[in-house]
Amino acid sequence: MKFLHAADLHLDTPFLGLSDLPGDLQQRLIQAPLAALHRLVDLALDERVDFVLLVGDLFDSQAQSVQAQAALMSELERLHRVQIPVLLSFGNHDFQPDLTTWHFPANVHVFGPQVETVTLTTSAQERVAVSGFSYGQRWVATDPTAAYPLKTSTEDYHVGTLHGQVGQAGDHYAPFSVGELLEKHYDYWALGHIHQRQTLNAQPPVVYAGNLQGRHRGETGAKGALIVTSRGDHQLVPTFKALTDIVWTDWPVSLDGTYSRASLLSVLSDQLNAQATHGLQLVSLTLPASVHLDEGAELALTQGALLAQLRAKANAHWWPVQIERAASTPTTPQFGVNAATWQAAGQQVVTATAIADLAGNLLNEAFLNTALLEDTTPEQWQAQVMRLLTDQYHLTTGGANHVD
Repeated sequence: MKFLHAADLHLDTPFLGLSDLPGDLQQRLIQAPLAALHRLVDLALDERVDFVLLVGDLFDSQAQSVQAQAALMSELERLHRVQIPVLLSFGNHDFQPDLTTWHFPANVHVFGPQVETVTLTTSAQERVAVSGFSYGQRWVATDPTAAYPLKTSTEDYHVGTLHGQVGQAGDHYAPFSVGELLEKHYDYWALGHIHQRQTLNAQPPVVYAGNLQGRHRGETGAKGALIVTSRGDHQLVPTFKALTDIVWTDWPVSLDGTYSRASLLSVLSDQLNAQATHGLQLVSLTLPASVHLDEGAELALTQGALLAQLRAKANAHWWPVQIERAASTPTTPQFGVNAATWQAAGQQVVTATAIADLAGNLLNEAFLNTALLEDTTPEQWQAQVMRLLTDQYHLTTGGANHVD
């Protein structure tokens, strides 16, 4: 058996903060999610998969453009022509209170707002049950796991699809625990919502495919989908396939010595030309804290002139998003507690649930909800808030270890 697992296509996604891009690159970026979708279907056809799973957030919002809808329907029709079934669900971004307004090709099954199970027969005559649901509203605050049926002896494989994240009842995005998922005895859990590809359990696999196209500088690295194949021991094994040619990249620059404005510009452009040779890389450059810049170079860096000059040298394979200097390693704030205690306290207090509770009704505003909570792991929240707490401590105490 072989199937494709993808999630978080976010067709119609806005790419913010890139107004300085040349017109041709802007258009290329705007079209990137649609191009990635086309490659996704190419992959399904090339691999001759038995079925395709699309696990939530096909679109970036509940209301979609005609172009995005038409592109999705066209690609689904390509799969219909070769009789590849597609099982899809809507997520928190593109939640659908009324599914009757959609008219998909006959090969497509859309999961409704309640957990349901569809049974497929593969080309090898294997019976595969697939369970899942769609968001009928923006938030699903209850744990959906109890509604998923147990695997039965009549099924060769059972696959669960779930757009949500690990959490507890009351969290906003279909909270679940890995232990609860494993109790269903499924052979694979196809997850969506978190935009970073990750494995929560190795066997049976409980896996986030990540999103199809990075949308901002916080979503770095290759993006794509998973091809999941069966082995002789009845295990299912996912393999990542990159599908985008536009990649956000964090690049720590290797520099040593003293640089003028001209020499720094030359080194940066030479290194970018040497390393970015295919696709388009949107690069955030970080200079080492130890590098010495003369007065002209320092001024050009801080005032943005260096970035403007580097952009003037950019080509079709790279574009500098920003240039910054790495901060010196900060010391842990001293409040009469040691570093381990400080870190442990932060990890206990700074959780996604706590932030949601403190934010209260502010998170009912769609733009704040998107900016603050969507697709962010608790670990990312903890790291960011710990940095902010550390910076604020140094600012308020006037300590010598203030982080720039």
